[in-house]
Amino acid sequence: MRKAIIPIAVLLCLVLTLQADTGTAFFPDLFLAKSSIDTIDDRYDIEALEFVANEMSQKLNGVMLVAVRDTVLMEHACGELVLTGLPPRPCMADHNTMTNTTLFDLASISKQFTAAAVLQLCAQGKIRLEDSITYYFPNLPYPGVTIKHLLTHTSGIPEYFDFKYTVYDSSAFIDNQQLLQVLEQKRYAKTFATGTKFDYVNTNYAILASLVELVSEMPFEEYVHENIFKPAGMENTCFFTEIVGIDDKHDKEYPKVSPKSEYANVLPLPVGDVVNVPIARGHKKEVRCTQYDRLNGILGDKGIYSNVEDMLRWANAYFIDYKILPKEWVELATQRENQLNNGQSPKSIYGYGLRIEESPKHGKLVYHGGLWNGFQNLFLYRPSDNVVIIFLSNFYNRAHAGRSNEMLNILDGIQDNDAVQFDE
Repeated sequence: MRKAIIPIAVLLCLVLTLQADTGTAFFPDLFLAKSSIDTIDDRYDIEALEFVANEMSQKLNGVMLVAVRDTVLMEHACGELVLTGLPPRPCMADHNTMTNTTLFDLASISKQFTAAAVLQLCAQGKIRLEDSITYYFPNLPYPGVTIKHLLTHTSGIPEYFDFKYTVYDSSAFIDNQQLLQVLEQKRYAKTFATGTKFDYVNTNYAILASLVELVSEMPFEEYVHENIFKPAGMENTCFFTEIVGIDDKHDKEYPKVSPKSEYANVLPLPVGDVVNVPIARGHKKEVRCTQYDRLNGILGDKGIYSNVEDMLRWANAYFIDYKILPKEWVELATQRENQLNNGQSPKSIYGYGLRIEESPKHGKLVYHGGLWNGFQNLFLYRPSDNVVIIFLSNFYNRAHAGRSNEMLNILDGIQDNDAVQFDE
C-alpha cells in the first residue's frame, strides 16, 4: 500500500506519530511511482485534510486515516495508550505513545468480519441465507428466524446487553456458549414478529459467530484468522480473547467473579505474545481507564482488535480486490438487504454487517461505527472512487463525530461543512 506526499504540521504539546516519507511506500515492499503522487496531489487537497486532522488532534485521542484504494492521503496518531490527562497534552512516556500501528477494540465494526465469514460458508454451499437458525440450534426458542434475519437485524431476538449479569455463571468473561445457554434456558420472547421491523441488536451477530464455529468445526477466532485475516494480510489483527489469553492457545483461567459484577479487573498479555504492536485501553469521558466488561468474551458482534493499517488492508482485500469473497457476494453485503415482510424498507439501510447511506452530496457510502467500553470508532468506504476513512479512538469524547463529512467535503471540493454523524 502506498503513501502520497504529506505536509506535516507540528502541534504544540501533542505527540503525533506520522509516516510521511516522500516517495516511500506505505509498506516497505511497495513503492509509489512519481506519476501516482502527482495524480493524487492534483486531485485531492491533501493540505486541507492535514489542516482538519491537526485541528481534530487537539481533542482526539487515537488514530485517523484517509486513503484512496491503497494510497494514504493523511494518517495521524495522537495521544496516549492509557490517558494521563485531558487532551491536548504531551505524552508522559515513550512506551505510552499512540502510533499508527496501535490496536483498538473495533467494537461493532467487527460485525462486517462476522458477516463475511457467514457469506463465505454460504458461497461454499455449506449454509443458506434462508436456513432457519433453529435447524442449527434446535433449543433456541426462535422458530422462523433465518440466517438472513440475523444478518440484517430483523429477527426480533432481544438484545443481550439488556440481560442482567446474574443470568450467567461466575466466569470472569462470558462467552458465546454461555449466551446460547441463557437464550435456550430463559426463553426470552421476541421483541417483535420476525421480519416486521429493523432493530439493531448485538445478539444477532453473537449467534452468527456460534453458527460459523458450528458449521466450520473450528473455533470462531481460528476460522476468521485463517479465512479472513490472513488472506487480507491483517497480521496484527486479533480477538479480545487472545489479548487476555482466554483463547484455545493459552489455557489461561481467571478467578471467578460475583455474578453481579459487570467488569473483570485483568490486564492484557504482554506485547509480543499475540501481537507485536501496542494495545490501547478504553476510556470513558471522565478519563478513567475502563476495566474489561465481562461481556467482552462474547464475539461476533464485537471482539476484534485492529489498527488503521490492517483495516486499510481489509478494505482493499474485501471491497476492491475480492480476496475474501467473490464480487457478487460483496455486492450483496453492500446493498440494502433489510427489507421487511410487507415490502417496506426501513429508514436505516443495512446490508450484511454494514450500513449504507445514499448521500446526495457524496454518493453511496458503506460504513459502520463502533462504540464499546471506552472506544469510539468509524470505518467508511466509498465504492465510487475507493475512498477509505477510518477513525479509531480510545477516549469516548465524540472527538470525531461528524468529522468524516468534512473529510469527504474536502475530497469532493465541497465547501458545505454541515456535519453528518454515522450510526453505530
